[in-house]
Amino acid sequence: MNPDIQKKILKFETFVNDVLKEDLAQLEQKLDAKNADIAEFLQLKAMITTFKNNGLDKSGFKTQVDIGQNFFIEAQVSDASTILLDIGLGHYMELSIDEAVAVINVRVKLLEQQIKHFRKEIARTNAHIKLILLGIRELQGFDDKM
Repeated sequence: MNPDIQKKILKFETFVNDVLKEDLAQLEQKLDAKNADIAEFLQLKAMITTFKNNGLDKSGFKTQVDIGQNFFIEAQVSDASTILLDIGLGHYMELSIDEAVAVINVRVKLLEQQIKHFRKEIARTNAHIKLILLGIRELQGFDDKM
């Protein structure tokens, strides 16, 4: 095989392994993080809805809180009509139950858009990898009809 072709093949393989596959791994990590965020928000929304449906937002409730390493303390919440919600950058805002549900719905929609974007980027990166691998295969003289 021609040495120039071998150099090109090596460059393409290096690009795929060092750049594209690394980009793909980072995109998949971001996608996983966004999916985890959505799951957390949906769990919070379900909990808020349960509080509201059972009247616990006004009457209060008892719970156990994990303070670390599976050590729990008992807590009494006398009024759960407002909650503190993380609105980003480490800032929390006190919201009523209905306001919190509205904010959660907006955040979930935003996260779904971000997930859609990451999925498109992952598909695009996979397509680039496949295209380069097909180019390498052609440079090596393999027939696609195998």
